[in-house]
This record gives sequence, C-alpha cells and structure tokens, in this order.
Amino acid sequence: MVQNLFYGGFVALTLGAGLYVAIGQNLIRSAFALFFTLCGVAGLYVLLAGDFIAMIQLMVYAGGIAVLLAFGAMLTHKVDDPQHSNLLVNGFLSFISGTAFFSLLFYVLTESSWRVKAEALSEPTTKEIGKLLLKEYVLPFEVVSFLLLVAMIGAVYLVQKGENQTQKGDRP
Repeated sequence: MVQNLFYGGFVALTLGAGLYVAIGQNLIRSAFALFFTLCGVAGLYVLLAGDFIAMIQLMVYAGGIAVLLAFGAMLTHKVDDPQHSNLLVNGFLSFISGTAFFSLLFYVLTESSWRVKAEALSEPTTKEIGKLLLKEYVLPFEVVSFLLLVAMIGAVYLVQKGENQTQKGDRP
C-alpha cells in the first residue's frame, strides 16, 4: 500500500514537472522542473530495486541540471528581437511526430514478451557494478572520464572566446 502511494507520488512528480519542461517559457524554471523530473525518475528506479541506476540518475543527470542552471543563468542573453515561427506548421509536424512515436511505443509495449524473474529483482547490483568498473573496465572508465574533462575544458574555452569576440565587437 505504501509502495503504491510512493509510486503515485513519483509518477505525478515526473509527469507534472516533465509537462512544465515541455510548455514552460522561462529557461530557469524549466531547468528546475527538469531537475524535479529526473529526481522523480530516480525515485521510480528505487521502487524497481535499481539502486545503482537511481544514484547515477541523481548524481549525473540531476547534477548536470544544476550545472545547466548555472550556465543558463550566466550565459543566456536577453533576446531583443525574438524570431516568431509558424505555429501551424510546427504544431502539425509536432502532432505527426508525436503520433508516430507513441504508435511505435504502443506497438513495442504490446507485442514484446516481458519475462522477468522476480527473484532477480531483489538483489542489489551496486557492489557487482562497482567491482566491474574498478577491475575489468577500469581503462574504458578512465578514458570516458578524460574525454568528459576535455569536453568541459573545450566548452569553457569556446564560451570565453565567444565573449571576448563579442566584447571587441561592441567597442566603437
């Protein structure tokens, strides 16, 4: 009974915040809503006994949203002349692509056989995944870490380079 209440709460949090992300006009508020959406998904993972994936969801994705908030607040500039798009064409294309996606999703969900052993879900997986990452897959783990570091340094360099060019162009 309590698990059903938590499930309903996490589903409501995920769907409500996700809806705000999709229709929100304010960048900062939408980023906060995305943070809550990802926290709701992490809660659903906990209910499914996916402790490792829930922690990764919180640390990587929700932590990434905190960084997105910081960059969004610092790097977005007020747009003086917003470009208006054709809402009729965009709405039609969105409807077509959404219908195609949900039709495919419905087909996959109804035609797939979902055979899961109940006893396999109750074991925590964190210990085994940690052992694999630090013993057998340590080299790929370090390569990915280095690649992410290089990407962050490159992003900071490009942002600073763009700001310097903008400042030089603004001077008379």
